[in-house]
Amino acid sequence: MSSPSPLSLGLFAVGYPTAVVVISRFVPVVRQRRVRWFAAHQLGVAAVVAGWALERQWPAVAGNGAWLVAATVWWVGAGRQGR
Repeated sequence: MSSPSPLSLGLFAVGYPTAVVVISRFVPVVRQRRVRWFAAHQLGVAAVVAGWALERQWPAVAGNGAWLVAATVWWVGAGRQGR
C-alpha cells in the first residue's frame, strides 16, 4: 500500500482521536443524551470513513461505517427507551 494522502492523514488525525475520546465514555454519552458529544463522535467517525474511502481501503470503510450505523442505532434506541 502506498502512503496515505495528506487529506486522508488530516481526516485520520482529527477523526480518530475525536471518536476514541467519545467511545471511551460512550455509555454515559448515550444514557445522558449528550448531544454535542454524540455529534462529535459521529463527525469523527465520518472523517475516518472518508479518509479510508479516499484511500480505497474498502474493508476499513465497511468496518468503520458499520460502527457509525451501530452507534446511531444505539443512540436512537436508547432515546426511545428513555421516554
